[in-house]
Amino acid sequence: MKRQRCLQLFGTLFLMVLFLSGCWDINPIEDRALALLIGIDRNANVFRLSAQLPTVKNLIQTASSIENREAPVFKPLVIESASLIDCIQQLEDRIYQSSVMGSVKVIVVSPRVARQGMMNVLPLFLRYSMVSPQTLVFSSEDSPEDIVKFEAPLEIQPGIMIYKQLRSPLKLARSFPIELWDFIARVDNQTIDPYLPIIKLDQENKSFILEGLNLFSNGKLVGSLSADESYIFGAITGKVEKSLKEISVNNKKAGFQQVAYKPHIKVIKHGAENSILLEIDSVGTLLEIPPGLADNPQTLKRIKRAMENQLEKEIMPVVKGLQALDSDPVGFRKYMDIAGIKNWRGAYRNIPVEVKVKFNFLNLPKAH
Repeated sequence: MKRQRCLQLFGTLFLMVLFLSGCWDINPIEDRALALLIGIDRNANVFRLSAQLPTVKNLIQTASSIENREAPVFKPLVIESASLIDCIQQLEDRIYQSSVMGSVKVIVVSPRVARQGMMNVLPLFLRYSMVSPQTLVFSSEDSPEDIVKFEAPLEIQPGIMIYKQLRSPLKLARSFPIELWDFIARVDNQTIDPYLPIIKLDQENKSFILEGLNLFSNGKLVGSLSADESYIFGAITGKVEKSLKEISVNNKKAGFQQVAYKPHIKVIKHGAENSILLEIDSVGTLLEIPPGLADNPQTLKRIKRAMENQLEKEIMPVVKGLQALDSDPVGFRKYMDIAGIKNWRGAYRNIPVEVKVKFNFLNLPKAH
């Protein structure tokens, strides 16, 4: 009798282990559509959502050589609707797989969406199940759909390639990443304005160009910075850590590598008069002394002064341009608020800013 009960108990436990193993309701990868890259456009009151869905074989073999890849590498889908939520639902209706929006690595928005206001778009994805707050956000030069549909002949999925490209420290010279959570937090806090890196197509080399920034005020696009101006923005904010820089010394070119910047912002109060002092410590490795210049300490001091003077001349127009747009992605207003300046938000446009740059050679004694 006891033996029979033991056998029954063992049989029951065996069935429980069998059915509760966790594999009976598995969703295999071939039944999932992992949206790695999405684009968002808007014309009047109609949203246009484009999604890049990798084909299963090429997603699994994303590190394989290009010769072993199967075409197409991904399938682009484009949906139009009056709401983004309906666009996502329609995406589900058009594929046999389950779409996985939580796998999104990159979101690209059009200038039209940015001008109408990003807070009508981005918070949805931050609240969407499994979407990472670290998802990168970009602005396209024209249509984000062109970015989503473009297939670069490289070994990894375009969405992953763009993500890796802007995450590399060596790339941070004329374009700088901003994450989904950071953009939304900046708009909500209304102290430091967000920005978006600009992504363009390089048709000739079949790749992507990441350079330039779009600027925002109150969550809406108000202007942009060129590639060179974006480099200066990176210097002002300390985002440039390893870069190349070329200056002119006596009409001759001097090149540097490993150039980095460390900014210091101070609010100077003189009674009712206030001003901002922007001090920047910069370092870099001199590649070579320009031909025709003597290799002596006097020449090195001349190169050092030329670097400092050129940077100061390049920084001032960018700072004034930001003030004219009432866009502050640097954080000047934060320091004004801390310093106790009344109406710091409105005073930002007209507060005087002084720039001082101090440069030192990485490969030479500081005495130079």
